[in-house]
Amino acid sequence: MNIDDLKSNSTIIYQHEEIIQAINAIALNLNKVFCNKKVLVLPVMTGAIPFAGHLIPKLTFDVELGYFHASRYQNNKGNKDIKLIYEPPKEKIQAKSVLLLDDILDEGYTLSYIKGRLKMHGATSVETAVLFDKAKDKNKPLTAKFVGLKIPDIYVYGFGLDFKGIGRNMPHLYAYKN
Repeated sequence: MNIDDLKSNSTIIYQHEEIIQAINAIALNLNKVFCNKKVLVLPVMTGAIPFAGHLIPKLTFDVELGYFHASRYQNNKGNKDIKLIYEPPKEKIQAKSVLLLDDILDEGYTLSYIKGRLKMHGATSVETAVLFDKAKDKNKPLTAKFVGLKIPDIYVYGFGLDFKGIGRNMPHLYAYKN
């Protein structure tokens, strides 16, 4: 499937402008909470790149930047096992306030795993900011302190999220119509 076929079988859930407004609101809240603090900001690769790219320039507190890469998805399906691809060295995490950025809080397992690893490596605090929070019937092992937009329990792509490897670069958030 190519991107044109994908878009023609999809509907827009959130327009680009709505997403940017949500990012601006997250930035305002983060700037209040982390005022006069130094924070290690870790976007979760790869989906959080667009979110982080729009958010980080709006942050007014002292930011140290890194990243974390872990995934439990293969071929658009979640697995039980989380694959750790990269984490910052322990000495970069130790005794730091950490802000995790992710594109979506789906079931919460990956972010919970990452948060646990950061705490294990000595982070003094770990907060999470997600651009999209998916409504689920079951309890998630983690809730994000900072949330941009709520979405229903449907498969979405765009603005960092992919559909079978394509669509991360789309400016809106889309839902694929099966």
